[in-house]
Amino acid sequence: MLRNNSLDEEYIAALKQELIALNASVAPQSRRAVSEVVRVSARAHAARFYTVMLEQPNARFYLDQETVSRRLHASLASWLVSIFSAEPLDIERTFASLLDIGAIHARIQIPVLLIMKGFREIKAAIVERLGQIRLEQVDGADAIRFVSNLIDLALAVMMVAYMQASERSVRSDEVFRLFALGKDLAAERERQRAALAEWAQQIFYEMQTSFGAPNVVPLGQSDFGLWFLHRANLFFSHSGEYEAIATAIDKVDSLIERLSADPPPAERVSTILSIKVMVDRIGSLLAMLFDQSAETDRTRDPLTRLLNKRFLTTVLLREIEIQKAQRRPFSLVLFEINKLDQITRELGHAGADSVIQQTASMLFNVARTGDSVFRMGQGTFLIIRVEADARKASTFASSVAERYAATHFTVEGAPFFDNSLTFAVVEYDGHPDPRHTIIRAERALRERNPGGSASVA
Repeated sequence: MLRNNSLDEEYIAALKQELIALNASVAPQSRRAVSEVVRVSARAHAARFYTVMLEQPNARFYLDQETVSRRLHASLASWLVSIFSAEPLDIERTFASLLDIGAIHARIQIPVLLIMKGFREIKAAIVERLGQIRLEQVDGADAIRFVSNLIDLALAVMMVAYMQASERSVRSDEVFRLFALGKDLAAERERQRAALAEWAQQIFYEMQTSFGAPNVVPLGQSDFGLWFLHRANLFFSHSGEYEAIATAIDKVDSLIERLSADPPPAERVSTILSIKVMVDRIGSLLAMLFDQSAETDRTRDPLTRLLNKRFLTTVLLREIEIQKAQRRPFSLVLFEINKLDQITRELGHAGADSVIQQTASMLFNVARTGDSVFRMGQGTFLIIRVEADARKASTFASSVAERYAATHFTVEGAPFFDNSLTFAVVEYDGHPDPRHTIIRAERALRERNPGGSASVA
């Protein structure tokens, strides 16, 4: 159940009052003593924190060794020094910082239990350090109370932002699922049935015309397989039929491997028949999936009918999960229409919109069914190129730009020849926060087209 926003605001206000009260109640000498202890030992606390955290199950995906050593140690140490300042806290600034940290944790999808474990470790480390030194003219209990309460309040503030961001993500996931279902499902079903049939026809043709091992792309790597892995999961993944198709695809590919060993004729025939049975089963299950999905008409980009950028994080998180599990590369390809302001001046807004629509149509048509195409800005588009490293994605982007330059659009009945695109490519680098990859793509595009006006943030 989603929380009421007014309750969140009341809770935040109450936390702010608690922080104000704590800020005022701690003795100045206790604050200074804690500040000095933290300043001297911040790096040691950070090292202990990440040593313990990296021992936790699945933590390495979020806190890989290179990232920890390169950035996170210093960031945590700096944060500890700032929040345990010798001077009274700036409440508004502290709150804003904590809310931002909580939202980042939610965006990266760090498990709540991992965050709570980390904060317990920080608290224990500082209290332990306080117990090891002699605090002259300082009430030790007051200092420990200050550390414990401040850490608890900081965690509570972060959790408010974490839950709000998580709920927005859940709503976005659901809206995207409904959007995906809102496509022309009849056309999509026929498209995927055709892709599956084309793959099956190719392999059966190979079986009839070759006497050795067949030269066939595995079903999981075919156009149908890529669509199933990268797109169908977004709105079918919770159904039993989806899991059954996934199992059947694996079974088919294992049968393909058997054929690659050039088995005796009798086994070859038996294997081909088994493949046909499994392909027919996949076709039946696919029909059931589409039949069970109610057709809805949800919001798309109103001009181009492409995916709206509000869904980009949802799709990227899914691709990151796939990459984590299967080590399959993917890249972001950003395209920007050059001189769009000039086109608008020459053709008017209606003419420029026509160019944008035709550009979107072309990009959608050149993308594979497993790719995702978004409109990001006025004349900016992004393609998530699955199963492609930077080299392959760059080759694809170059061919698209060349094809675009040779294309003549029709605007209000007249041909328009001045077409060109700037593109930038970034390969996913393992960072768990999808915004990190988006920012890299934006920066790469700005470097290639400094005069552009698009923003993908």
